[in-house]
Amino acid sequence: RNLGMQYVDMYLVHWPFKLKPGACSPVPNEEDFDKFDLEATWAAMERCLEVGLCRGIGVSNFSSKKIECLLDFASIPPAINQVEMHPMWRQRKLREVCAEHMIHVSAYSPLGGPGNAWGSTAVVQHPVIQSIALKHEATPAQVALKWGLSKGSSVIVKSFNEKRMKENKAALNLKLDHKDFLEIEKLEERKIMRGEYYVNDTTSPYKTIQDLWDNEI
Repeated sequence: RNLGMQYVDMYLVHWPFKLKPGACSPVPNEEDFDKFDLEATWAAMERCLEVGLCRGIGVSNFSSKKIECLLDFASIPPAINQVEMHPMWRQRKLREVCAEHMIHVSAYSPLGGPGNAWGSTAVVQHPVIQSIALKHEATPAQVALKWGLSKGSSVIVKSFNEKRMKENKAALNLKLDHKDFLEIEKLEERKIMRGEYYVNDTTSPYKTIQDLWDNEI
């Protein structure tokens, strides 16, 4: 009703934790966390699908272990796992787990999130990415996007600039060669959206970053 729509196409559990009603800050306070029951949450997600409030349900920021935990009790598996993914955070293990269970991986921050408060230009400014772009007369952003598309993932690019939107779309026509992919696979990995704000010793279900990501960081 608030959106003025009959249904949404895809409805996601944004993070694997729960905040109290009314807590909507991107950086929650320690007292904002509530007890998280994934099984109950997913049952409610399935109900949203069954009554037609959405056409698909999925998750976001779920590790391989959390995906497998969810599948242990889900009647309807998630259609999608939306995660940070780019040439410097390639998510190989997670992509393999999701592929095994026919869960689509959608890449947010496929350029590393430049322009966001938490983002970085490390991906588009990486010498290897820039060299590949120069070789193909493309932009570094196009190289990063094409890499993500080549893995069978959708890539979510956030821009309201018409010129950049056209440039991003042109990544569909870019052809990277075997050597390009090999060079990208050698890049050091660095997760940019680490989620430190969602870890604490008292109220969060995760006491450390490793707890949050199940040692996949």
